Amino acid sequence: MKKQIVGCRSVIAESSGAAADLHVRDGDTVTFGRFGLEVRATPGHTNGCVTYVLNDRSIAFTGDALLIRGCGRTDFQQGSSESLYRSVHSQIFTLPDQCLLYPAHDYTGQTVTTVGEEKRLNPRLSKSLPEFIEIMNNLKLPYPQQIDQALPANMVCGLQDIPRDQRS
Repeated sequence: MKKQIVGCRSVIAESSGAAADLHVRDGDTVTFGRFGLEVRATPGHTNGCVTYVLNDRSIAFTGDALLIRGCGRTDFQQGSSESLYRSVHSQIFTLPDQCLLYPAHDYTGQTVTTVGEEKRLNPRLSKSLPEFIEIMNNLKLPYPQQIDQALPANMVCGLQDIPRDQRS
């Protein structure tokens, strides 16, 4: 994509440890045109998870931290159920109830939810912290089939063809 779109830059949280054109931290703003996305650290699925919140707080892109009626798994790659719960409750559930949430992906074809819906209907994150930890500890999810290929690719964030000494 970076070769096809002039000026396209990769962005990732500095805490991820991954290579990118631009590293961001909690509280930073990524600007484009008249818009800005506030970076909110939402670790728990991984250390580098962030949520991007539109400057008017009407839309947020939650990555893998908060999914529609679910959340990212916490059983490998720096996962922590307690961190994920605290991140979602302090960084996402504090947004207005009508704020639209767009997760990184959904396995059922849904594309958008709201803060209010997830606070009421998320079968994991609507629970107390101890209940959430118990749920996450007992998911018994299979090891992802493509994870051994995906993780190394994630760590170079679109920079596979750029010499290491030219990466930021």
